[in-house]
Amino acid sequence: MSKKTLCQRVGLNLVLALAILLTLGLSASSGAPPAQEEMTYTVKLGDNLWTLAEKYLGSGPAYWAIVGATNSKYEEDTSFAHIENPNLIHPGWKLLIPSAEEAAEYIALAKAAPAEPVTLRVGATTIWDAINPATGWESYTLRYWFHDGLIEWAELQTFEPGLAESWTVSDDGLVWTFKVREGVTFHDGTPCTAEDVAWSLNFLMEGMIGPLELYVTGFEEVVALDPTTVQITVSEPTALMLTARLHYAWILPRSVWESMTYDEIMEFEDPAAVIGTGPYKLVEYVEDEYMIVEANEDYYRGKPVIDRIVIQQYATEDAIVQALLAGEVDLITEVPYTAVQPLQDAENVEVVIMDSLSLDDLVINSHVDGTQPESLNDPAVRLAMDYAIDKQKIINVAYAGYGEIAGSILVPAMGDWVSPDLVPLPLDPDEGNRILDEAGYLDSDGDGIREDADGNPLEYRLYSEELGFAARILEIISDGLADIGISAPPTLMDGDALYDLLEPDWDFDMILWGWGWDPDPDFAVFCFTCQSIADWLSDCGYCNEEYDAIYREQGITMDEEERRELIWEAQEILFEDRPYINLVYPLTIQAYRSDRFTFTDFSGGDLLNKWNLVKDPQPVQ
Repeated sequence: MSKKTLCQRVGLNLVLALAILLTLGLSASSGAPPAQEEMTYTVKLGDNLWTLAEKYLGSGPAYWAIVGATNSKYEEDTSFAHIENPNLIHPGWKLLIPSAEEAAEYIALAKAAPAEPVTLRVGATTIWDAINPATGWESYTLRYWFHDGLIEWAELQTFEPGLAESWTVSDDGLVWTFKVREGVTFHDGTPCTAEDVAWSLNFLMEGMIGPLELYVTGFEEVVALDPTTVQITVSEPTALMLTARLHYAWILPRSVWESMTYDEIMEFEDPAAVIGTGPYKLVEYVEDEYMIVEANEDYYRGKPVIDRIVIQQYATEDAIVQALLAGEVDLITEVPYTAVQPLQDAENVEVVIMDSLSLDDLVINSHVDGTQPESLNDPAVRLAMDYAIDKQKIINVAYAGYGEIAGSILVPAMGDWVSPDLVPLPLDPDEGNRILDEAGYLDSDGDGIREDADGNPLEYRLYSEELGFAARILEIISDGLADIGISAPPTLMDGDALYDLLEPDWDFDMILWGWGWDPDPDFAVFCFTCQSIADWLSDCGYCNEEYDAIYREQGITMDEEERRELIWEAQEILFEDRPYINLVYPLTIQAYRSDRFTFTDFSGGDLLNKWNLVKDPQPVQ
């Protein structure tokens, strides 16, 4: 085949199909592909382009030659597949595998092609709960790619200037003045000036973006003094502005949101919902399938190293592990605990274990109008249950040892914000039985289940979302409670059904739950206030006026040592009242293909942390 004919067949796919071969260091003489003729191939279950290229062309990265040849053939014969996303091929598709000679010519032609953009392929079991920040309560790491705040969350416990270059605060602590960076634009090309910052913060203050409303709490007025200066007036001095407020008070473009009513905002599912000033902008999103983002070349901190990120959604955690091993994806953020050792033993795979801000816990219904039995409100019953649950067994069985027994609601990564006086209770079912005996809960009929003074059995509903490890955890909890005469048979259910048990009816007894906290302890402590119930941020319905007073005081205490003592006091109240039985501080475990990328900075606690992506990962040459 002449080069002219080959070029005609490649067409516009030349850059996409070939340049990556040079990027990955291939040449016409490297990894000599098997001698073979051009062939038609029908995709089978479990196939992916990388392994097909390894088998027929001698090199995984040469899969782009299959893409180019197949798409070119499609122009002549529509029985062949048209491959839009190389990560998505389906059984039954007809592909064209170029001959070894044609593949070599593809590689030779690539020398004249521009460099292929650096693409990171991510495997995940979920992308997010909603594209709209007004209705989405999850996947904040991902949302952070699109949006910036005046202050930015950098490492796990540190903050940096964001859209604000600098700031000052008045002597009375009520007026904060921020200098806004010049020349910043939103992804749609509109400028982001101090006027836009002021409009966006006022928009959040009006409650138009519910999940972000907390982050403008206490703001009384926001005005632009000039195109580069914004002034925030607060109702009282705050210790939270730089560490617990502005990092999630994202600056949204009025070009998208200004003309919409609240009802229109709540129904908004357009890709424009993620237009921001962040380092990445959305290219394509298909719900429950994949998302493609590309680097913002005009980003104020410089264009990110990774040009394009493709997140491919898989049905199970096992599927994403196999995708990583097969080379279908470059990185997975949800490594199942049982897969850690096999991945550590695998060639060209690096497993990264990092500290996290996560807490896994057992929520106990504490709402005054909840449907839980009266006995479950008794502190003695909650204390006895804490003694009966084998938390180390939970870690060993469900987390493969990758976790730490939890005492406080705050996690070890928060450092000295965690009260040093809180020590997890030891496993001691004998002590649990003694407490219940002393409190008058006896098994009067010998059926193994204790009763209260009115003869009501200590039988509780124990729920969890249908997750891979949840059944094992619930079984351990249920068995431990049975040892002290409490019946709590496990029930797994759909996540939506589980959420429906909370507001407004509080129709549950105990739920296995988990949180990923903000870096400052304010958010975690807030989630147990009476106000958090009204804000739909409480999962336990706990309300204690003494606790609320401590929460309010810590937010206006400017001396850090004094504020820390208040945070300790709040933790100790929760430890005694037990709206949660804290179970495990899980570690973050992720993995990536070390033959594709090199990561060196793990300080953000997540390989997909915005600041990691902007500066750290490098493609392997």
